[in-house]
Amino acid sequence: MHFADLFRPFHTYLMSVAQVKESNYMYGNPLNKFTWTIDRCTIVEPIETVNPPEEPLPPPTRLNLTPFGNFEYQPEGSEFDVLAIVLNASPSTYASNGRRIQDFIIMDDHKKPTKFTLWEEFIDHDGNKLLELLKKEYPIILAKKVARPKSSSGKTPQMHTRWSNKFNTGLTNRFSTTIEINPPYPQANVLRTWAQQNEQMLIAYTMKSTGPTCSLLFVPFEEEIVPIAEIRQQNPGQIFYIHAEVALQNENQRFCILACSDCKQHFTRAFSRRKFYCTNCRQATQLVPRCQFEMTLTDQSGSTTTTIVDEYAEKTLFLTSKEIYDICNVKKGLLPLANAQKLLTGKIFKIQIKKLFTRNNEAGKLVILSFIDKSNSVVSQMPATIKDVAEGSKQKIEPAAPEKQEHPHITTKGNGSYKCNAEMKISPPKNC
Repeated sequence: MHFADLFRPFHTYLMSVAQVKESNYMYGNPLNKFTWTIDRCTIVEPIETVNPPEEPLPPPTRLNLTPFGNFEYQPEGSEFDVLAIVLNASPSTYASNGRRIQDFIIMDDHKKPTKFTLWEEFIDHDGNKLLELLKKEYPIILAKKVARPKSSSGKTPQMHTRWSNKFNTGLTNRFSTTIEINPPYPQANVLRTWAQQNEQMLIAYTMKSTGPTCSLLFVPFEEEIVPIAEIRQQNPGQIFYIHAEVALQNENQRFCILACSDCKQHFTRAFSRRKFYCTNCRQATQLVPRCQFEMTLTDQSGSTTTTIVDEYAEKTLFLTSKEIYDICNVKKGLLPLANAQKLLTGKIFKIQIKKLFTRNNEAGKLVILSFIDKSNSVVSQMPATIKDVAEGSKQKIEPAAPEKQEHPHITTKGNGSYKCNAEMKISPPKNC
């Protein structure tokens, strides 16, 4: 600790009268032949200018790095070193145990992003610096002695072979972790050059992985098609794609439920619109209709049931939530589903799915975020600000949106700004 404020990485010092001993071979082969011990009796002099001039020392190259593809094979409790590009970051927040955490998305040049979590003082020392640097560049970090996090049971989570699941386990700092930002290693320069050459691709991913409240969306760098049979292997919170046929799960199911207009809390046993006092948001609000129903997805590996809600559910049925409520709850009639059936029958769709977080480790509910006819145009796409089903939101439920909406998300690199617009398009059948 005596030298903690003196030594700086990659600066030159003249050290005299340090203790030098041969390394101890009793417990195996040591890393070095000699061990230096620097204590209060050691003279340490910073060298700013070498006189007479000498050839500079060669840049450091001695790194023992673990490739991103090998994280899942690291044994429990082991610490390893990682060289990575920092792509995105979230503001610090609090974990369930009350400790501060901050999540980052890091990646190598093999396009395998992984979550990296910093805790407590590491946020103050390194996290805030990285968050500031991300406003103008993609920094390179050398994180030494990091590890895979342990689950609440104390065991390191088992990793699936699909790399996208690393988002949910990822990496975390340990007490002995050190993080060097933009280190002067040749390996770091190679990674920095790759990042500069692919900057537009990295910017696009940064925008895709940023939520509407600056939260991180842990999505694959490149779209990964998951067979339905492997959906169980996806962890809660995972976003992924499947190619499948789509059908209404049951034509006699409820296509509309009533929800609080303010917090979106569902009241599935209510059937009439009215004013009421919501005990969830603790104020007088309205029960309003919300379009929600189940769909069956089928591919060659199997089938599963998913939920589709709100505007993109309305687009599928060619009806607004209010129209569905009037037909089903007021007139007690049956919905006209011919156009929806025609829209879905005999087609293969590319479907974006999110597996929701659940309590008590139950099977996660699947929600459709978007689906596209592979042979045609967009059928429905979720707005960038949509909230998950069953995950309360303070946004009010508004009437169905127009055919085209703009949901800008701005990120800045250098002096430029980049805007992302999400559109919802649907082409009704000709006889509609």
